[in-house]
Amino acid sequence: MAKLFLSYSRKDDARARRFAEWLEREGHEVWRDEDDIGGGASFSTEIEKALKDSDAVLVLWTADSVQSAWVRDEAAYGRDAGKLIPLSLDGTEPPLGFRQYQSIGLARWRGHGQPPNADRIRSAMARIADLPRATQARAKAGLPSTLRRAFRRPLLAGSVLFMAVGVLISIVLWQRWSSGGQIAIAVLPSSESPNRSMAADYANVAAADMAAFLPRRFDRVTVIAPAEAIGQSSGYRMLISTDPHGAGANATLTLSDKDGRTTLWSDNWSVADANAADLKAQVSAAASKAAFCLTDARGGTTRLSQPALALFISGCAGLGVVAVSGHDIGAIFERVTKLAPDFGPGWSYLALTRSWNAEELRDSSPAAYGAAAESARDAISVARRLNPNSAVSYDAEYHLNSNDDFRGLQILEKGAKIDPDDGRIQMHLSDAYMSVGRMADSVAAAQRGANLESAIPYTRSQYILALVYAGEFSKAKADIAEARKKWPNDPDIDFADFSLQFRYGDPKAALELMPRVLNASDASMTPYRMLLAARMDRSPENIDDAITALGAHEPNSPATQNKVLLALGNFGRVDQAYRLMDDPKFEPSIDRNALFRPDFAGIRADRRFMQIAARLGLVRYWHQTGFWPDFCTSERLKYDCKAEAAKYPR
Repeated sequence: MAKLFLSYSRKDDARARRFAEWLEREGHEVWRDEDDIGGGASFSTEIEKALKDSDAVLVLWTADSVQSAWVRDEAAYGRDAGKLIPLSLDGTEPPLGFRQYQSIGLARWRGHGQPPNADRIRSAMARIADLPRATQARAKAGLPSTLRRAFRRPLLAGSVLFMAVGVLISIVLWQRWSSGGQIAIAVLPSSESPNRSMAADYANVAAADMAAFLPRRFDRVTVIAPAEAIGQSSGYRMLISTDPHGAGANATLTLSDKDGRTTLWSDNWSVADANAADLKAQVSAAASKAAFCLTDARGGTTRLSQPALALFISGCAGLGVVAVSGHDIGAIFERVTKLAPDFGPGWSYLALTRSWNAEELRDSSPAAYGAAAESARDAISVARRLNPNSAVSYDAEYHLNSNDDFRGLQILEKGAKIDPDDGRIQMHLSDAYMSVGRMADSVAAAQRGANLESAIPYTRSQYILALVYAGEFSKAKADIAEARKKWPNDPDIDFADFSLQFRYGDPKAALELMPRVLNASDASMTPYRMLLAARMDRSPENIDDAITALGAHEPNSPATQNKVLLALGNFGRVDQAYRLMDDPKFEPSIDRNALFRPDFAGIRADRRFMQIAARLGLVRYWHQTGFWPDFCTSERLKYDCKAEAAKYPR
């Protein structure tokens, strides 16, 4: 039995009810909003819960349902979670963003008896919902009588048939895989794109980014650009469709097999201002990410079924996407590992998502955290057995130890040693190095991450931030200018630029960037404007007012206190900064990364800094590893770091 979510327009209620009744006769549990939302319940909350609990989302497309925002949202959830089953009640074409999925036709059905294409519906549910064998057996019972008779023939005939099928499968697999695991992806503008010229431009950029990015991770991949794709054979196609409307635009990206009949993954965007949103960059980054997920799945020895492959790409491409929750991504990888229990990358990402879940529970429920952490460790163990050369399981272990900076750093270093070409582990490593004062190492790790994931603006912004926090302002400015050539309006590059200007650069430039970077009300931005005003006129009164305003919002919050600490460092308020750090309630929450930024040079110049460092465990780390912070040699101090550190317990 499967839990099915049925999405439809209220105008199609009668036929939807009859279809639900047939599904229930098949032994399934069907959720319909009319039947299952009780009085007084929150409509959207109940729908969201039912979608998450469902094994499959069945969408009834009609002329009315394609116009329904509710139906489109529910269908999008099913698509992104890898459990969408589209059906067409009247032959209506699905809306943009769902046309890559072939709908099962129900137009000839009048609601009596078994619907047409019943076997296809059963098969789709068995595949997507991962139904037990008893349920799948019902689908087999619907085979044509000639085939049923064939399976009843004597053993010899069955053996001959089995051998013939086996030989045919072997030939197909040999042809597909004898090339040494070579993967070819053709990037093309979709023939159905309303604007072929714009789609071709997007496709050229995506192909160039993919060609620069993929071979670093998998050396047997070939990216075929649009101009070269005609007449060339490729195993997979990346189709891009664009539809501009005024200043805005829609875009759809689809990864499919060679003939385009089997869609493995799809995503779509709709923006009000295509230039301001950097839509081309978003599409290109998503294309590279999806193609990487494909190569990650096809690059090993385990051959995935089409449903498992599509699910894996959907989950892999969804990692880090704000609109998709970690729990939903985790559910996808739970299904992938059930469909392909020997597939290492599936277990690696399952371990990662389970570690995220545990991390969220650490401070709220010790018992729930313990169970979630144990579940994550189990997945980590399986992942390392099946996928020993991947850094992802170390990323997962890092999240289980994210409350211990030094243990977390050790784990990240192991992961980076095993898989130095994993961009995610390099970004985490950069942050971890910063927290112990190894600023040059932090910049180097961030640069490796940016180079490994050169198509993604976020990794470039993290490299810029590493330069900023290491005090390499000239390099940061030059890299911002270079990044703007490729991503002129990207929000991540904007944030990196703002971070430079806000504390160390031009206050007026920071004021211009602020509305684009801070997603806050005008009142909430007032303290930041006051800080910039104090930088332009550093009178004691302006500085006092700015720091007071900054600390007034949630004054006992560790996040607020760390912002105040940074401001005190920026304005050279050394004694005030030490009084704040000496507060036993605040001390455990001190952001170690902030201690080694340029703002803190005046605070580090005071020998009291080593006392703070000792209480935070930093002195012990420096002694044990021999990696002393950069400032000990790069800054003019009135004390010797090692001699001062020797005064404190290790």
